[in-house]
Amino acid sequence: MPVPAFPCRSALNRSGIPGVDWAVNPYVGCTHACVYCYASFMRRFTGHAEAWGTYVEAKSNVAEVLARQVRRARGHVLLASVTDGWQPAEAECGRSRACLEVLAESGLEVGVLTKSDRVLGDLDVLTRFRDVLGRWRVSVGFSIATMDDELAAWVEPGAPPPSRRLAALEALSRAGVPTWVFVAPVLPGLTDAPETLAALVAEARRRGAERVDVDPFTFYPAAVSGLRAVIEAHRPDARRVFEAACRRSEAWRAWVRATAAAR
Repeated sequence: MPVPAFPCRSALNRSGIPGVDWAVNPYVGCTHACVYCYASFMRRFTGHAEAWGTYVEAKSNVAEVLARQVRRARGHVLLASVTDGWQPAEAECGRSRACLEVLAESGLEVGVLTKSDRVLGDLDVLTRFRDVLGRWRVSVGFSIATMDDELAAWVEPGAPPPSRRLAALEALSRAGVPTWVFVAPVLPGLTDAPETLAALVAEARRRGAERVDVDPFTFYPAAVSGLRAVIEAHRPDARRVFEAACRRSEAWRAWVRATAAAR
C-alpha cells in the first residue's frame, strides 16, 4: 500500500532541544514502533486513532517548503526530532533525501539522527556538506540502545537491527563523514549493567564515532507499560531491577549518568 501523503505549511520548525535551533520532520508518525518512544504523545495531534508506531504519512511538499524557509534561517538543524527520517517509508518517498539536498545548499549546520542504516544510501548527498577546506557542516548520529539484535527486535521491532546500524556507522566514518552514537535509552534491567554500557561505548568508538552520548530511560507511563510488557514476555529475569528503577526513577537516572561519565 502506498504511503499516504499530504502538503505541509511549514518544514523548518523551532526546536527546544539544547544545541538545536531548528527541526525538520519529513514524516508524521513512525513505524519503527519502539516501545519506549518518547514521541508517542504526538498521536493526539495527528488525527489518528491507531497506536503510535503503526502509521506514517509523508509531507509531500516538505523539500519545497524547506527551500523557501532556509533562506531566512541561521543555526543548527536536526533531521529529525519526532519521527525517523530513514524509516521504511523513506525507500518509497525519499522525503528525507530531498530535504538533505536542500540543506546541502543552505549553509546551515545539520545533524542527522536515525535508527536506520538506510541513511548510508545518501552518502552522495552527505558529501556535499564538505567544503574545499575539508570542513563538514553535517554529522550523522545513530541511536543505538543495545548491541543485542534479539533484544532490539523486541523493543524496536520496526527498526533495522543494531548490527546494521553499526556497520553503517563504520562505513560513513570511513568515508570521512563525522559520526556519533546516541545510546538511548539505557533500559533498566536490560542494558544498564556497567559492563554492557562500556562495551557499547567502546564498540561505537571502534566503529568511528567521534562522540558517544548516553541518555537514561525516561519513565513516561506509556514507555514504562511498553517496556514492562517486553520484560514479562521475554526477559522476566530483568523484572526485579526494572521495578526497582521504576520506584526510584530519579536515583536510577542519576546512577546511569554517573556510570556513563566514568567511561
